[in-house]
Amino acid sequence: MRSRKALAVLGAAAAAGGLAVLNKRLEQSGGEPVNSLGGETRYYRWREGDLAYTVAGEGEPLLMVHGVYAGASSFEFRENFDALAQDFRVYALDLLGCGLSEKPRRRYGPEDVAAQIEDFAREEIGRPAHLVASSLTAALVLPVAVRNPRAFKKLVLICPTGYVTLDRPSGLLGDAIYALLLTPVIGETLYHLVVSRPGIRYYLGRMAYHDPGFVTEGLVESYYRVGHQPGAKYLPASFISGKLNQGAADHWPRVPHKSLVCWGLEAKTPPVTEMEEFTRRNPRSEPRVFKDAALLPHDERAETFNREVRNFLLKGSRSRDRRR
Repeated sequence: MRSRKALAVLGAAAAAGGLAVLNKRLEQSGGEPVNSLGGETRYYRWREGDLAYTVAGEGEPLLMVHGVYAGASSFEFRENFDALAQDFRVYALDLLGCGLSEKPRRRYGPEDVAAQIEDFAREEIGRPAHLVASSLTAALVLPVAVRNPRAFKKLVLICPTGYVTLDRPSGLLGDAIYALLLTPVIGETLYHLVVSRPGIRYYLGRMAYHDPGFVTEGLVESYYRVGHQPGAKYLPASFISGKLNQGAADHWPRVPHKSLVCWGLEAKTPPVTEMEEFTRRNPRSEPRVFKDAALLPHDERAETFNREVRNFLLKGSRSRDRRR
């Protein structure tokens, strides 16, 4: 009996050791991340780590910040960056833990994302900028718009969360999920399942896009590359466990900026029905619904999105500021 138990223990130890080795290889299997936007890659030395951003164009500054999910980066705006850089000085930021930015092994909270955007706008851009923010990031930046309204001119929010979706703290269940995801072997294995090629393909095909034709092997590889970097799991772990949840009810009605709230008609989480809540709670906001698109209308309907954003941001502008 003891020998069987000993063999079982040895077998479990060997399996755990094998998974640990596999996880280490997977963590480094993405290769070097690349700038997929064009423009010029620069780095902003933030207090918690270096933030990468891509900049191009001249005119009024426009800051673009991607959503929060496994494999997230400014790659999300690859169909918008060059087009909008024809009229604006565009800054596409990689949040800490994403893309080309530094990826510290730490816990993230809502204020971490808000502070990055606020500090970048103040210290790196240096003057009021238009803001395009996607999904959860659109909700996390709202406190900045309230406490520091001069940081931004106009806002473009894409499928923002905070009403009904991701509007409550994660609680004890979130604590348990977060602890599990940070477990050295089991947590790393679960993360690598999420950012496996089948996992990425499932998320993109079932949630992010309405048209499955957008989910090409090249697209999957781009997200795979970003998700398989040392330290890349820590921001998604905070997101999956609900540690980045933030309600919009306290801040959104007090946001003083003219805002464009964009939604894909086919979006499931959050669904387009939540757009009504956003536009109802803030009379300074305008809705835009994009047919045949889900969570990424700026990709699936890029030409229409770019035109709508350009018209909205330039409306009422007396002149086009060509200063850098």
